[in-house]
Amino acid sequence: MKKIFNVPEISCDHCKNTIENTLSSFDSIQKIDVDISTKSVHLEYEEVLDLDKISTALGEQGYTVVPK
Repeated sequence: MKKIFNVPEISCDHCKNTIENTLSSFDSIQKIDVDISTKSVHLEYEEVLDLDKISTALGEQGYTVVPK
């Protein structure tokens, strides 16, 4: 399954790497694609994905999840 959401604070490769490292801790996520130019995150995952947990994990790193 796929999920796309925006993260308005994405502005550089450091942001991209931080988001990728944070989300890689979720076992069900198979692929993470962070697009700096569109400030979006594209996820591919196997099981049910809890967007609240993702929002919390990214929030702890200073990022806001805005569902599309």
